[in-house]
Amino acid sequence: MGSVTVLSNDSIPKVLSDIVANETNHALWLNTLSLLEHLGSRKILLTQSSEETSEMILKHATEEARHALFFKKAARTIRPSFQLGYQNSALVRGTAARIYFAKLDTLVRRSLRKVFPDQKQFTYLAYLYTTTVIEKRAMVVYAAYDEILDRTHSPIRLTNLILEEEGHLSDMSAEMFRLDPNAKERLAALEAEESKIFARFWLQIREFSLN
Repeated sequence: MGSVTVLSNDSIPKVLSDIVANETNHALWLNTLSLLEHLGSRKILLTQSSEETSEMILKHATEEARHALFFKKAARTIRPSFQLGYQNSALVRGTAARIYFAKLDTLVRRSLRKVFPDQKQFTYLAYLYTTTVIEKRAMVVYAAYDEILDRTHSPIRLTNLILEEEGHLSDMSAEMFRLDPNAKERLAALEAEESKIFARFWLQIREFSLN
């Protein structure tokens, strides 16, 4: 097995500052955030669409899609000519971003599969855990990014988006602890594994920012 890269949270603001300093790269970064939000929205709709779909799930999927649109429009705020989709050429390390999302989803599903044999419960808890782990990571990145946007007097701010993500986390936490008596320990273990996956992803973002 290869060595695991240890990521310091201090490195996140530095990489983001470098990206924001270049308009083209900044637009690509915003489009990458749009992709990740879009992947989240699509995953929710694919796995949670049934006769039991709740208001919480519909609200969450809708807000993730709206966040994807927000970041897509923000890319055009930075670069008015930006009209691209989610091609790798329109993203910051697009393949790495997709791999990060897919590996995290696989990690959660493997962790839960043997513990929750009932398919409905397993699918729902996989959604809760995957969403929670991703959004806790997003809160770290978004908070650092928003500080840079504020400091550079950017027309883009993430204040409302961060508040909505905080609401998502509250909803997810309540459901996890209701359904899983070992939620605290399981979530901590998953976050520890996510940090390794994210570190590999962020290393590629860092390499991009240095080019």
